[in-house]
Amino acid sequence: MSVMIEQLPTLGVGASLSLSSKPDPVALVNTAGGPSFIEYAGLVDDDAVIDEIERVRAAGAPVLFHPSYINFCGSFANSSIWLEETARHIEMVGSSWFAQDCAYCFWQDGAGYSSQLGYFIPPIFNQASLDRAIKRIKEVQAAVPVPVAIEPPPVTFVVGTMPLFTFFGELARATDCAILLDMGHLVSYEMASGRKVRDALDELPCDRVVEVHIAGGRLEKGNNRLTKESIYVDAHECMILEETWQMFDAMLPELPNVKAVCYECEGVNEEIVLTTLKKIRQIVKNKSASQSLVRILEDAA
Repeated sequence: MSVMIEQLPTLGVGASLSLSSKPDPVALVNTAGGPSFIEYAGLVDDDAVIDEIERVRAAGAPVLFHPSYINFCGSFANSSIWLEETARHIEMVGSSWFAQDCAYCFWQDGAGYSSQLGYFIPPIFNQASLDRAIKRIKEVQAAVPVPVAIEPPPVTFVVGTMPLFTFFGELARATDCAILLDMGHLVSYEMASGRKVRDALDELPCDRVVEVHIAGGRLEKGNNRLTKESIYVDAHECMILEETWQMFDAMLPELPNVKAVCYECEGVNEEIVLTTLKKIRQIVKNKSASQSLVRILEDAA
């Protein structure tokens, strides 16, 4: 495991949301049973979010920056100016690490946000794609002042024969980076590929997983004429599916160095957020292999 990962702070159980939408992050932090940290997506321009960030930090909660505008894969390089602004943003808000989905966010020279493509486009799971992803991640690491964590993205289709954990395991080792695992994203991969992620668990450096996400989603019927199997759609405003809770239960005991578990809850009613955070904390106490994470929850009880 990287020394930098060992030195990261343990943040507990938090909430990920958009700062300008409901539920209000400060209200959540100030409520008994609320999140111990706030993760947010935002524009590269820190001036656009700094007022909201200061409100959160004044309430006593650290923040993590989790945007959707860096290409962590593919042949389209990230603009040096874009990366410099990202580094400035990270330093300004004090994010302990920098995590993002390893997917295409823009499809051009220059820079862009994933919303321009409609959504993340996942990498091809083969060696050539892996080689390009290594180059992209090292490009980002050279610019930002904190450890980088890569996240397998949500998928509704899979191209390539390399298992998900093989791809991301080799990617993490080659770049000496951390990993973020989203339980719903893992469910989406299983549904789209017909493979079980745990079949390649030995190829994932589990000690590099520093953050876990759990979020709502929905199932939709596939449109492929060759199959009518359901696909998983990442939808944070929805309830957490039973398949996602089961993945959470199964993966937590395998991850000894998790520093943060985050409930992505944009658009969710505040009461439901608090109830869900309580359930997440109990599962973490019962299932997590991360001693520091369990300890921080027990100390806060």
